[in-house]
Amino acid sequence: MKKKKLEKSKRSENRIKNWENRYDESYSKDPFRLRRAEVHLPENLPEIYLPETFEPNATVVSHSKKWAFVLLDNTTEQKEILCKIDEHLREKDSSLIAPGDRVFIEYEENGEPIIRGIAERKSKLSRLSVDREGPPEQVISANVDILFIVASVKQPPFKAGLIDRFLIVAENGNVEPVIVINKIDIVDTLPEEINIYKNLGLKIVYTSCITKQGIEELVDLLQNKVGVLAGHSGVGKTSLLKCICPEINALTLEISQKTEKGRHATTNTHLYCLPNGGKLIDTPGIRSLGFWDMDPRSLDYYFPEISKFAEMCRFNDCSHIHEPDCEVRKAVKFGNIPIIRYESYLRIRKSIEQDGITPGRLRKENILPKDLSYIKKRNRFK
Repeated sequence: MKKKKLEKSKRSENRIKNWENRYDESYSKDPFRLRRAEVHLPENLPEIYLPETFEPNATVVSHSKKWAFVLLDNTTEQKEILCKIDEHLREKDSSLIAPGDRVFIEYEENGEPIIRGIAERKSKLSRLSVDREGPPEQVISANVDILFIVASVKQPPFKAGLIDRFLIVAENGNVEPVIVINKIDIVDTLPEEINIYKNLGLKIVYTSCITKQGIEELVDLLQNKVGVLAGHSGVGKTSLLKCICPEINALTLEISQKTEKGRHATTNTHLYCLPNGGKLIDTPGIRSLGFWDMDPRSLDYYFPEISKFAEMCRFNDCSHIHEPDCEVRKAVKFGNIPIIRYESYLRIRKSIEQDGITPGRLRKENILPKDLSYIKKRNRFK
């Protein structure tokens, strides 16, 4: 008996979002499909004059690929307006627009505001993009004065590795770093690793959202300046934001009791205005922080204690890993360079040389050179 052939079910044709010809079908109720929709811009754009020189008249608060919320200058009311980004403005190696960017707004004949120009950035915080389809440099925020590197003493535990990476990002972006040690109300003694950053002369602020310790100091630092909060998920960035400006309505989540890791409460970067004339940008928690356009041979510069001894190495291009007569490894051996900072240097160097290796993977590997592998992983502070 012959088996009856089953008819193949016809797959519905995937709709390609084409804003030019099929705008009536462009909306999808599925947010995941909407984010990943293949958007086709018109090939023959009409000629529109983009000014070569302009005076910016607004600040970007938050944005998507084609739209941005901005705050207009010279207005009595701090009200965000939604603007379209001119399609003639194209991304190159870096993100086109970021919170903190100064932009030039014009109004079309129908009264719709549109961003015609983006001013040059005086400073920025950026990282190697995780989106392989976009530009390689992802700008987190622009025109920032202070980077608040937020770390918690517990829940989630204190991790020096991400602080080291943010210090490099701040140096590259011409931004002043300030280390914020949060949740100090839940411990009796602070992590010893903090002494490393004290000895480097970095500014450290101790805060608690329960006792309000350190909040006034953060407010004073933000007087007429732009700051950005950055760090792991769950360290209390958004809670600090709400303490600094209680009028702000922002979501916070509890720490996972199972993993002691934070959960993403903030999903996009957003700029907030403060009563003292300052601005503060809240960012989503970062799990990994790669570097854009970084030469591993220049890494010494970002570790002052390593750079000091590197000048005395036998070879000018010493990597401080395997070369003979390396003064950096000798300094680590005798406790003049904290072992935790040297390990951080090795992880960062390896991740730069082999793009794609995450800090999490490197933490599981023994990355110390053979002549230092016997050293116990404890910190020495001098």
